[in-house]
Amino acid sequence: MLGLWQRTIMVARYGGKIEIGDGFGISGTTIYSTKSITIGKNATIGANCKIIDNDFHPLDPEHRRLNLNEEHTSRAPIVIGDNCFIGMNSIILKGTTIGNNVVIGAGSVVHGTFPDNCIIAGNPARIIRQIR
Repeated sequence: MLGLWQRTIMVARYGGKIEIGDGFGISGTTIYSTKSITIGKNATIGANCKIIDNDFHPLDPEHRRLNLNEEHTSRAPIVIGDNCFIGMNSIILKGTTIGNNVVIGAGSVVHGTFPDNCIIAGNPARIIRQIR
């Protein structure tokens, strides 16, 4: 109903790992790890989201030209807490920690650390409200 752009893709490369808790729901999302991505219990991820713990390509143009992706690409773990809802078309970037019971608004670009029980949205995502 939300117009999926792709099937769900989960990839762990170069020693990356993906850990997902019980009760997980997902629609047409990419999860790509070269470090570590941990998703808590009862998390729901909307259509067409991207969760990526790395930059895919080096920032240095010479390293890109030589295709030195594995050795020179920045990476940092992602942790998504229990009972989180990630709205469609959102992007979760490397080094992000999301607390429990967090709702992420559709189309958000998320980077940083966010506490439990809040709604975050925007580009860049910020806290817009606490959840009681």
